[in-house]
Amino acid sequence: MGAVPRLIEPPAMPEGVRRIIETIGNSARAELLHNLAAGPATATDLAATLGVGRGTVHAHLGALEKAGLVTGDIPEGARHGRTVHWHLDRSAVDAYLDELRHYLTGR
Repeated sequence: MGAVPRLIEPPAMPEGVRRIIETIGNSARAELLHNLAAGPATATDLAATLGVGRGTVHAHLGALEKAGLVTGDIPEGARHGRTVHWHLDRSAVDAYLDELRHYLTGR
């Protein structure tokens, strides 16, 4: 079987869909969202559950927060040295999934 050509930037893919895939197409981020669906958690709790470093979890939570999929109970500028409890924004996740579903299925 021959090598499958790699698509780097699909020309017809809408920018919003590309951002969705970049954000939630990552298995670590998907697992964080899955864990937060059970209820709020700290980065330390999530790191222990997933068996990864807290810095890694913070980096992914930052990307998910920037995308509007999670929120912290302490504003970003006031977090230094404080424990943040992260919450899943179900309506934002639903909107992302609806847009992706529409792109993939055409409806």
